[in-house]
Amino acid sequence: MRRRRQAFILPLAVLLCFLMLLIAFVLQDQSRKQMRFASLQVRAEQAANAADAGLVIALQQLASNPAYTGVSTLQTLAEGPETYKIAILQAGASMPDGQTVPSGNLFALASGYSLGNANARSGALVKVGTSGSKGLPGVYGSSVRLSGGAFVDSYNSTKGAYLIGSKNGSVLTNSTSAGSVIIEGASQIYGPVSIGPKGVLDPNSSGGTTMNSAYTVWRDWSTSYVSSSLQTSAKDMPAVTLPSAVGKTSVSMSWGTNTLAPGNYDSVSIGNAGTLTLKAGVYVMNSFSIGGGANIQVAGDGPVQIYVAKSFSLNNGAVVSNSKVSPSLLQINMADGSTYDQQGGTQLTGVVYGPSATANLSNGSTIYGSLSGNSVKIAGASWVHYDEALSEFSLGGSSSSGSTSGLTVLFRQRW
Repeated sequence: MRRRRQAFILPLAVLLCFLMLLIAFVLQDQSRKQMRFASLQVRAEQAANAADAGLVIALQQLASNPAYTGVSTLQTLAEGPETYKIAILQAGASMPDGQTVPSGNLFALASGYSLGNANARSGALVKVGTSGSKGLPGVYGSSVRLSGGAFVDSYNSTKGAYLIGSKNGSVLTNSTSAGSVIIEGASQIYGPVSIGPKGVLDPNSSGGTTMNSAYTVWRDWSTSYVSSSLQTSAKDMPAVTLPSAVGKTSVSMSWGTNTLAPGNYDSVSIGNAGTLTLKAGVYVMNSFSIGGGANIQVAGDGPVQIYVAKSFSLNNGAVVSNSKVSPSLLQINMADGSTYDQQGGTQLTGVVYGPSATANLSNGSTIYGSLSGNSVKIAGASWVHYDEALSEFSLGGSSSSGSTSGLTVLFRQRW
């Protein structure tokens, strides 16, 4: 009996030993894989940091020397052992995402490397030289009309999201003609109105009516604004020029989560409660239609720059960007003769800029940022919440936070 038991126990002990060795081997192998994976992650992050450092150096060099061409040989970071090199792509060259560097711009591309062949890239589209104009008002137009309980007020995105409006919601026109700015139907401008240098000022900003008078600003008895003044010189509002030709591809999206890469399109549309993420970069298209409760999100630290040749429409409760972020991250540039139309309880956080375009905001819609057009109509309990931080906005395409002396950063990307 004892022999039988020993004969049974001995193989079982051998089997247990084998299993323990196998488990130890598996655990050791998993540990090695985890350590290797962690090491690869560290090296990838080191390469990304090296690329970012190279890009900062490139921007500093371009700011002081527009003719800077980069370095083609590997440079070691001061702390080492990571290395980087820099390429400056001229107008017409292809960027890593396939887009063409627009005329008048440069693309700084830094490549970073770490041990184990880890590599990463960081790039920025820049305009070298100072912009010809700076700062945006809340609303600009050759003719501006507020009606049906429309409102303009202000807030400052650098101090947080909009909570209660301030009284810096500026409205500006370069026109001097009578009735260039019309305020009627219980509409209010919680801020100043500036008119062309030779316009005719209304001596009062509230009380009575100035409709059909010689004044540049007409208002009825139910409206008011904070103050009015003459500009010393007309505001420079540069025309919008498409950086490249519109594309031939049309994109239509609806339900679910979607992503649109920078590039050139014919038309883009999204609806039926779809969500669309726009990556930082330049988009050029004939038309952009957003409706049906769609939600548009801006990825990264932008900005997203959209150039529209014909029409931009926003309706049926759609939301574009987030009112808690800076409006400068989304820039919608409307070409001459194009139409911007926002209605149906929609919300947009961004800069809508088209000094030779038609712009309509109606039916309880809201803009957090700024609205510029040739003919601008704001009606039906719609709001423009002017972001006072846009007083530092560069009309060359970037906020001052993306600018250094002689250099404007239009957008940045990592790969």
